[in-house]
Amino acid sequence: MKKIFISSLITLSLFAYSQKFSDLKFEANVPEAENHYIVLPVKEGEKKFNFGFMYFDEAAGYTFDYMGDLYEEDGLLKFKEREDAKVSSMKVRIENLSFKSAVVLDEMLKKFSLPTQPEWLKIYLSSASENEKSLRKASLMNGANFPQLALPKLLQLYNNNYRTEALYFELVFSYNAMGKFAEAEKISAEAIKNKKADDLVKKEYIYALVHQEKLKEADDFLTKNLSSFTTENNKIEAMINTIASSAHNSNFIIAEKWLKELKSQPNINRYQKNINQLESIIKEKQSKVQ
Repeated sequence: MKKIFISSLITLSLFAYSQKFSDLKFEANVPEAENHYIVLPVKEGEKKFNFGFMYFDEAAGYTFDYMGDLYEEDGLLKFKEREDAKVSSMKVRIENLSFKSAVVLDEMLKKFSLPTQPEWLKIYLSSASENEKSLRKASLMNGANFPQLALPKLLQLYNNNYRTEALYFELVFSYNAMGKFAEAEKISAEAIKNKKADDLVKKEYIYALVHQEKLKEADDFLTKNLSSFTTENNKIEAMINTIASSAHNSNFIIAEKWLKELKSQPNINRYQKNINQLESIIKEKQSKVQ
């Protein structure tokens, strides 16, 4: 049985890369490198390039399988397989999705006598639909704080008439994370109209409204829908965002209304630090307008 060693790759320092080989272009981010053999960049002066295969593991996300090294001999790149590659595998989980690597061309793979894709890749193939797989990857991108990578995938799904609560949430989240609050508001409203708005969408809708200073709309929506929240954390977050934005905009009627409501919630001691901060903001703003 093969042994599998898991390591974590959070970030790799980007130094000056060796550009000796014109066919190695370090331009592909992690999603673009998926299902390709790739070469990792090296510091200036290093003689070996780490070589392997990038794939998506449904359970662990984007993963680099380290297979060996490339080195230069007589002006040509050659591949040296990792010594224990036949009996073990070395996996590197990629969290920095903007990390750039070089995709290896098919012509080079032929020289290395490698198949287009490794035989073991079939183990990681998902039985989910293409839409579900694409949404899963976009969700991971959002969770890793790369909404700019998630948004194109989500829009493609949306434009293909794929509509689920999860799709609506991820799309609204991407828009909000990128500061596109009007777009987030529009998609949230559509989800609500189509009865596909869970607590996450409703929370993001409030976030989009208050960041456009649409405080009355946020107040009206929260008043009407507060009892429909099924998760405490999302309901509390929606209230906190409304209070904070209202206070910052000197709308003390709305801020104090929801602060009072917040304090009446069960298990509110968990949020005492938030309450103290909100009270401080309100007090400071009130002192400036008196």
